[in-house]
Amino acid sequence: MNNKLNIIGTVMATSLLSAVLLTGCQDTDYPEAQPVTSPSTNQARFLFVNAAPGVPTLNFFVENNPTGQGIAFGQTTPYASTQVGTVQLRAKAASGAIGGVIGSNDIVFRAGATNQTNFAAAANTSYTVFVTDTLNRPRPTTLNATNLGGPQFAIVTDPLTQTLAAGAGGVRFFHFAPDGPAVSVRLSVPTSATGVPATVASFLNRAYRNVITTAFTSVSAGTYRVDVFAGATIPTVATTAPVLSTTVTVEATKLYTVFAQGLLRNRTLGVGRVQHN
Repeated sequence: MNNKLNIIGTVMATSLLSAVLLTGCQDTDYPEAQPVTSPSTNQARFLFVNAAPGVPTLNFFVENNPTGQGIAFGQTTPYASTQVGTVQLRAKAASGAIGGVIGSNDIVFRAGATNQTNFAAAANTSYTVFVTDTLNRPRPTTLNATNLGGPQFAIVTDPLTQTLAAGAGGVRFFHFAPDGPAVSVRLSVPTSATGVPATVASFLNRAYRNVITTAFTSVSAGTYRVDVFAGATIPTVATTAPVLSTTVTVEATKLYTVFAQGLLRNRTLGVGRVQHN
């Protein structure tokens, strides 16, 4: 009888031990991995534009990481992401020496009128960095002594999540023609009855490098005439000729920066355009 009980006990103990071992060998049931679909809030983005007449093709860097190579006058780079906080922005000639008042192939830029190459980038924010001015602009008089002349950055915030009207895109205007006077800009379409331009948006009294606002103006999708006039207002006389004209096609939900570039003195004035999304 005792032998029978011992056999039964041994079998039960062995079965229990086997169950424990089998349970311990099973794979852990981890939750399924889910991809991240939202942008990181610890990133900033920079897009560069070469808007400096006479400056050669440029290579751009954020924290010494290349973001665009061989960018000629009027061309742009894609957005490049970087960490937030103080970042170094840099541009170098794509090849050879720049010469002029710089004398090297590495441009030391200023953001605004202060001597700095670093910029405080905010989280989850996009910026457009324009290279403005010319290589050989004379140093200013005491009337503008804080600006030493030469190529420099103009850094503007891009409100890419700005709410637009239904069926509309967004347009804004900046003045980056160094020797041009203050200008006013009209976006218009000709009326079918008289042919007189019908204004759909205007940007008044924009001085060189004076960024009044970074916001985009809602404009219904379509193709528009862009007329740039010298002065603080848009002339009411239809026969007044603009300084320059071009056209821009606006798509719904798309954001555009239109900017004056080039030089008045050598008749290279033109209108550049950046599409942000």
